[in-house]
Amino acid sequence: MGIYLATQALVLMIYRRARVPPLVLPLLVVSKRLHSIFVLRLFNDPVAMLFAYAAVLSMTRTSTRRWSGLLLSLGIAVKMNVQLLLPGAAFVWWRTGGLRTTVVQLVVVALSQVVIAAPFVYAFPHEYVARAFEYTRQFNFVWTVNWRFIGDRVFASHEWALILAAAHIALLVALAVVVWPRLSHSTLPTIVRQGFTRRAHSDVSATEVAVVMFSANFVGIVCARSLHYQFYAWYAHMLPLLLVHARLPLVAVPVVWLVIECAWNVFPSTHTSSLALLAAHIVILVGIFRAPTHAKLS
Repeated sequence: MGIYLATQALVLMIYRRARVPPLVLPLLVVSKRLHSIFVLRLFNDPVAMLFAYAAVLSMTRTSTRRWSGLLLSLGIAVKMNVQLLLPGAAFVWWRTGGLRTTVVQLVVVALSQVVIAAPFVYAFPHEYVARAFEYTRQFNFVWTVNWRFIGDRVFASHEWALILAAAHIALLVALAVVVWPRLSHSTLPTIVRQGFTRRAHSDVSATEVAVVMFSANFVGIVCARSLHYQFYAWYAHMLPLLLVHARLPLVAVPVVWLVIECAWNVFPSTHTSSLALLAAHIVILVGIFRAPTHAKLS
């Protein structure tokens, strides 16, 4: 319960700083699946996301931004899914401090991982190196929420894994080229040039930070090789902000959210539930790319 309440507090502070309309805030507290994950079962996913949201909040304040790399690394140490936020974090670091800040923060992430891993590497070097970041892990089709409709054979294939990886990279590039610069009325070449010339912008808005970080994570969710039920904690608290940023009609916001929530509450998942989840994700994704060229949410 403590981790749930702490996470809610951090998310609400992010939403307040990002000026998210209060009308969507109830969506943060009514998820049946999320309550199960946090309160009844307590997987390590909520603990990882607690650090992730602390990192996002720290990035919305100039005075605390220097701690963001360490907080993200602590989340990664709990569960590797927090790495999905790293591309967005790198973009924000570049925007706020240029090349120097980005390199320093990435070094902090890497060194803190070494320090955290040291006792385990010393005791079980081969096991830790082989399994701590297992990018080639084969997921069990029984538990998949998002890809039930493609069948076990395709789900387990190497080709499908490559397609998803390519789609993830392509979407991140598209965000960096199209969506993220648009939040500051700029272009990617201009932002890159400013970073190299150290003309960074310490006044990056909290809205821009939240949209960049949450959208980076979201495309990773969309392209995930498998989503198990506890993985809902990876992005459930981000959905209201993303739905608002996608500029969906007001009536569509709770509808899309409800489709996602219902899909996560179907056990075992079905062709229909996984297709519905994918469709809702695509609606949000299209909305993110079509959103107006400003970062204001309210």
